[in-house]
Amino acid sequence: MNQPSKRFYLISQIRNYLRSLELVRTFTLFSLSILSGLSIFCVAANIPPKNLAADELVIKNITLISPERHTALENAYVRIVNGEIKEVSTKPIISPNNAAQIDGTGKYLTPGLMDSHVHVSRMPGIVFKGKDPTKLLQLQNSFLAQQPRSYLYFGVTQLLDPSQSKQSIVTFNSSLQKPKLFHCGAAPILGGYPTVWIDKHEAPKVFDYIILDQDTAQSLPENIDLAQHTPEAVVRRMAEDGAICVKVFIEDGFGTDKNWPLISEGLLLRVKKAAKKHGLIMLAHANAIDMQKIALQLEVDAIAHGMWNWNQYDGHKGLPIEIREILDGVIEQNIIFQPTFNVMDGLKGVTVPGVLNEPLYQKVVSKAALDWYHSKEGLWFRDEMVNGFGDLPLEKIHRRQDIVISQGERVVQYLDGQNYPLVLASDTPSSPTFAAQPGYSTFAELKHLHKVGVSLQRIFEAATINNAKAFKLDKSYGTVEPGKVANLLILDESPLKTIEAYNAIDKVIVNGEVIERESLAVGNSKHQ
Repeated sequence: MNQPSKRFYLISQIRNYLRSLELVRTFTLFSLSILSGLSIFCVAANIPPKNLAADELVIKNITLISPERHTALENAYVRIVNGEIKEVSTKPIISPNNAAQIDGTGKYLTPGLMDSHVHVSRMPGIVFKGKDPTKLLQLQNSFLAQQPRSYLYFGVTQLLDPSQSKQSIVTFNSSLQKPKLFHCGAAPILGGYPTVWIDKHEAPKVFDYIILDQDTAQSLPENIDLAQHTPEAVVRRMAEDGAICVKVFIEDGFGTDKNWPLISEGLLLRVKKAAKKHGLIMLAHANAIDMQKIALQLEVDAIAHGMWNWNQYDGHKGLPIEIREILDGVIEQNIIFQPTFNVMDGLKGVTVPGVLNEPLYQKVVSKAALDWYHSKEGLWFRDEMVNGFGDLPLEKIHRRQDIVISQGERVVQYLDGQNYPLVLASDTPSSPTFAAQPGYSTFAELKHLHKVGVSLQRIFEAATINNAKAFKLDKSYGTVEPGKVANLLILDESPLKTIEAYNAIDKVIVNGEVIERESLAVGNSKHQ
């Protein structure tokens, strides 16, 4: 890997350092926010009168688009009772209970979207270490109050967070208007990625499911019940805590470096066996060639990133044979593959002029946050990115970034060319970049899939049924059918005709509650 590209890769990993370094401090700050009267655990949205909450709802005269259907269902009627789809018909539905009604003439009804890779803990770019926490706490709490609504604003009604603290999940779920949040349990090993920057005595406090029954040379912390930190014990606790998946970290160093302990094959096999026992999906962090090879050898269920880090093939044109062989293995083993274009897009976006001024961006980012992002303090990560490339002008930096982005694109194009099912997974926020924002980046991920040539039909499937099937949620989500949860979108345009349909949302329906899209924009909550 050439030096500028290596710098770019290293900088892309700052997110994990910051996220890990600050987790212990974050728990303290949550307590401070309560004491200061800025509680984030009882967020109540101001629901405008146009929003509709009813025990029974009938949507009539609408064009229904659902991924299991070969064609759209014109003039459809859909009956929803207590948050569940009860009936889909082309004949008028006469409700005996005087149900609330929506006339969908000229509009489209689809399932709500699912983003299967998000992190719901932190306002992008905010770092408390060495700073006056008062203003930052206000920004953080305002962000956390808006975050669930921002995802809904862009039609995301289901989320999967692969590595989050219990408190962050509680905070997110305290919002009155929110997507359904699923989560994994993250199981690093002591001294391995991403615990490398944390004192060994603090690591078990930061990572609830850390594995300490390991075969590395790391000395273990004292006064820890090691029996609670075997692969079997941590996976059992994940299942008890409601996780639907287990996240492992297959990472021995940045780029071509190999300077960190790597979780052993034996431990991975034990995690896999325990995950299978408890019905959990095994998801692996691995974004380099050699690490994804290990993931293939272990036959994990999911790989949490695209492959933009090509190591010895960095900068090559086309698709090297070795990479193609890995992707063929992904297809053969039916491994869930998350493209996560947003990782590299977010790193580039922080240096692209005008991002902060985009009207759509400002729909989900508060004025206070915008002012901070414009400040010297708020631009720290942009400056870090630019300085990481030495004296290169911005134009050349973007060229180098585009090379890395292109590598990830070619990987997805190959999978798409093989008609392999894709999933919508943005990894938001993937770094401390202000260019990545809840919902906004999910929409950007959809547009990037379209940019590289994925058809509108396959994008629609990736955002709905594919994620639901991949994570064993399709009994309740992913299609518009009787028995499914009524998480739906009413659109002004068809997602099978234009990618902009995902920004032409009229109403969002969550558990049967009808929410006007614009009521979800920043500033429309009484707590902002």
